[in-house]
Amino acid sequence: MLGNHITAIGSAVYDIMFYADNVLFIDNRQDLLRQKLAAFEYGAKIYSDKVYLVNGGSGANVAASFANLGLKTQIVCRLGLDFLGKDILANIRAKKVSTKLIQFDHKHKTGLSFVANVGQDNEHVIFAYRGANDYLDLNQDKVNKINTSWIYLTSLPKNYIKQLDTLFHHVARKKIKLAWNPGAYQLQLPANKLKDYLSKTHVLVVNRDEALEILAKHQVKNNIRDLIKNLHKFGQKITVITDGQKGSYAFDGQELHFRPVKKVKALNTTGAGDSFGAGFVTGLIKYRDIKKGLALGTYNSAAVVSKIGAQTGLLCANDLKKYKL
Repeated sequence: MLGNHITAIGSAVYDIMFYADNVLFIDNRQDLLRQKLAAFEYGAKIYSDKVYLVNGGSGANVAASFANLGLKTQIVCRLGLDFLGKDILANIRAKKVSTKLIQFDHKHKTGLSFVANVGQDNEHVIFAYRGANDYLDLNQDKVNKINTSWIYLTSLPKNYIKQLDTLFHHVARKKIKLAWNPGAYQLQLPANKLKDYLSKTHVLVVNRDEALEILAKHQVKNNIRDLIKNLHKFGQKITVITDGQKGSYAFDGQELHFRPVKKVKALNTTGAGDSFGAGFVTGLIKYRDIKKGLALGTYNSAAVVSKIGAQTGLLCANDLKKYKL
């Protein structure tokens, strides 16, 4: 087992960052899972004077962050054999992330996202084509090659129960610490199945909306204390909930920790969750301290949203002294 080494598992995509001003925001608070809507005129042509092409995808984002912060990092993702895949591969290598477990797809194209950044805070709506990411292979042979002491698992496609079973069995058998930021399909798993996975999970990282989705069938109040304590009953060692501009929370079953956001001018929020989660886990690995994990996650996220793209503003190991970490 490779100590203080980490494997990132998830998507790698090419992002088209598009900025738009003529958007209408709709209050939809009666729907807990879709409390605010963004609307454009039907049939209209929406213009932008700011468009950027950048690398993204949750797996690639957290891998880049871990490597930047000084951890030995490898990534498990799947790319198409096209020019976008070649560009992403070159970027991953430039970040000093090991590419030996990357899979290449001969049939499907590399993932692509159109990211609409809207409003005063440049919040985003993502239109995603997952492409080769939907065919990521986590069979027994592939999973057996993961021998790092940590795994950071991000979103996976639909119908991945069997492969999740294989991965979590490997985690339990090898005593690997796993941090999990589940995707949309994983959030919809039956409670008993989710509890089985989370009982083998060291850190669960979700935002407030995701916490609400997991607990939708439970009668809980829509406040952080109730959400995080009820979510913690699913069995993970540490539960983390981010709550946008209100800050972030972590609960270990004994103490509830809170960290306010670092106020910055947000140019784009894509990758904010990935950079926070990677920063938090890096804090645990480097310092074995939840408070320092929250601090590093907060600083890393603030650095990312102040730049264009999910990987551009990531903190590096040299920044840790500046933040007294």
